[in-house]
Amino acid sequence: MIRKDNTKANRRRIFFLFFLFIAVFGLIVYRLVNIQYIFADRYKVEADYQHTGDYIIKSKRGKILDRSGIELASSLVEKTITANPKLVKDEDYVAEVIGEILGIGKETVKEKFSDKERGFVYIARKVDTYTADKISSYGFEGIGIEDECKRFYPQNALASQLIGFTDIDNKGLSGIELGYEELLRGVDGKYSAEKDVFGKIIEADEENYTAPISGSDIVLTIDSGLQFFTESILKEAAEQYEAPRAICLVMNPKTGEIYSMAQYPTFDLNNYSEYSQEFFNNFGVSFTYEPGSTFKIVNISSAIDGGFVGPDQLFHLSPTIKVGDRVIKETHRTYGIDYTVGDIIKNSSNIGAVTVALAMGSENYYNNIIKFGFGNKTGINIPGEEKGIIADYKTWPASTIGAVAIGQSISVTPIQLLRAASVIANGGYLVNPYIVKEIHQNNGNIEKIIPDGGIQIISSMAADSVREMMLQVVEDGTGKRAGIEGVLVCGKTGTAQKANKSGIGYSEGRVITSFIGFAPYEDPKIACVVIIDEPQGNEEEIWGGTVAAPLFSEIVEFALKKVN
Repeated sequence: MIRKDNTKANRRRIFFLFFLFIAVFGLIVYRLVNIQYIFADRYKVEADYQHTGDYIIKSKRGKILDRSGIELASSLVEKTITANPKLVKDEDYVAEVIGEILGIGKETVKEKFSDKERGFVYIARKVDTYTADKISSYGFEGIGIEDECKRFYPQNALASQLIGFTDIDNKGLSGIELGYEELLRGVDGKYSAEKDVFGKIIEADEENYTAPISGSDIVLTIDSGLQFFTESILKEAAEQYEAPRAICLVMNPKTGEIYSMAQYPTFDLNNYSEYSQEFFNNFGVSFTYEPGSTFKIVNISSAIDGGFVGPDQLFHLSPTIKVGDRVIKETHRTYGIDYTVGDIIKNSSNIGAVTVALAMGSENYYNNIIKFGFGNKTGINIPGEEKGIIADYKTWPASTIGAVAIGQSISVTPIQLLRAASVIANGGYLVNPYIVKEIHQNNGNIEKIIPDGGIQIISSMAADSVREMMLQVVEDGTGKRAGIEGVLVCGKTGTAQKANKSGIGYSEGRVITSFIGFAPYEDPKIACVVIIDEPQGNEEEIWGGTVAAPLFSEIVEFALKKVN
């Protein structure tokens, strides 16, 4: 009986093992069918991912240089620490070591390893070579060290709003960096390589390598020496008058070539993240304001060009004039006087400017304003350029022509006003301002930017007439402090009340002082606009002729010596 029972038990064991073998064999066959046929494509992708990799080789971003070749922006090669979470062993120890070296803490690094589905994560980007070598010396599996370019600005805060900056991926975010992103960034390369069991790259054939193409170098028209000098002058003035901002543009009035685009305050490009957004606006092209009396040169030159008034025409001007429902007054004069058109500019007469504008009429005046480029962008390739505001004459109330005649009820940008003054300086041509002088491509070719010469919008007679009037402003008018010894200077002062923040009426205590002009009179080579916003001080001393004109004198005198 015992033998019979053992035989039955043995048979049951044999049958169990047999069926177990069949089940396991069937499971293996099932898995093989799944891997080899049903899910073959998916597993092939995973295998390829584990054994091969496509690596992007970042291109080197082009430099930004001033007109003399001084570097304003360049790229430094630094190290980036990466990880493959799937391959990292002993996460606690690796995270502790790397965290201590980088100074970012163990938990921060360990969190990077948490997602095992990812084959690539950044631990720290753009660290110095010493730090990267220290991490590399441990030979941690799954930890990689890659070269990566970091944007560097050798001149720190110089022309910061103009140059702009890039993000951590070297993509332009503002200024020239953004405006010329396509040229500066270049083309990334690609490297296809096999990896060993530890995820390390096995050297690949040349046919699997596509070299990156470096970006083009951009040579600006800016002169670094003049830019630095101008920024220093603006800083001193803003601090002296407790002004929130100061702006200055210097340009060649015949070509539109920008020699300096300065403002206060500036910021350190190498540490831009420490500043708020308001520091990044380029006021030269984005600041819109009512120009005040500097706009009278547009009024007068348009009227002379159209034959509505003569350069020597005499007017009897009362101390006030009513236009529509508004009474406009002279700033200082309380009596009647006889002024020629030249005297109107020289003494910055409000009543004279309104009288000349009324002689033109709203339609003619508006068309000339548009012809001078106001109400439209200049086309300079700097992000953030504003076009200003000028309402269509058909919508003007009766009083608007009087307001616009003295630079109110219209908003302009500094670059628009400088271009308008250049029309007077160059004999009647509206030039196109430009900021890039040359583009140096990585193949050695150099593309030189050649200005188009602009279009003639007023006659040379009208331009020369107003140029003579602007000379008298500095020789014997409101702009005497803009004079330069041994140089004949032309200019126009401006002191404009700022509109109330409600948009209704004007503030008595808030003004913008400015000076626009060019030199030398005989053959203008430098045009310049200086704007000091809301200077503080005795109201009797805060004028365009007292605040902005002396700064203009210093800057233009320096520019005439500095720029060829």
